[in-house]
Amino acid sequence: MPVDTAELSQTCQHYLETYARHGLVGPRSVLAHNVIPGDDELRLLAASGAAVSHCPTSNAALGSGMFPLRRHLDAGVAVALGSDVGAGAGFSMFKEGLQAYYLQQLLGADGVPLTPAHLLYLATAAGAGALGLGQQVGDLGVGKEFDAASLAPPAGSTLDTALRHAPGDSERLARIFVLGTPGDVVATWVGGRLVSGHAPAPTHHTARSSHVHARP
Repeated sequence: MPVDTAELSQTCQHYLETYARHGLVGPRSVLAHNVIPGDDELRLLAASGAAVSHCPTSNAALGSGMFPLRRHLDAGVAVALGSDVGAGAGFSMFKEGLQAYYLQQLLGADGVPLTPAHLLYLATAAGAGALGLGQQVGDLGVGKEFDAASLAPPAGSTLDTALRHAPGDSERLARIFVLGTPGDVVATWVGGRLVSGHAPAPTHHTARSSHVHARP
């Protein structure tokens, strides 16, 4: 028989306090979902330096609610994209980013109008920051480890055609989140070392289709 956490910790003011009382909420804490947080919980997350992993395909599949991104940002809580494969739809940050965009659109005025740049940040640098690795990985800054994925969709595919006709970088990035799949990733580097696939020839098309991932 399932037992509610609140029943086990009746002296706690809210769900998050059950973790905080045992020293489990701090800068090294990454809590998943947080779809229905109270204001006190958001203040505690911000004060402790803990981060939240937003797993939008899981939230949608379970019908657990719309993630209140604006409330988290207003409270100063760090947020990054995650993939909860227990109820989600896979590991792809393309899919999670697109679903995050959809959910914020459905929230209307209460949502955050995410741009392609926002989605890239949530999938990369934000994740590195949440894990305490922001000084090492997460972007292409000088001196950081080279963690990257190179995209080269098959010639003539929908994504290939869309990228070739994109008017600029922002639109190109948007089309990658909408149409990109793990099958379009032809090479992956971790710490500067090629760990899968093969490095594509440096063309205008593939170079502009590349992006960096924060390590899980």
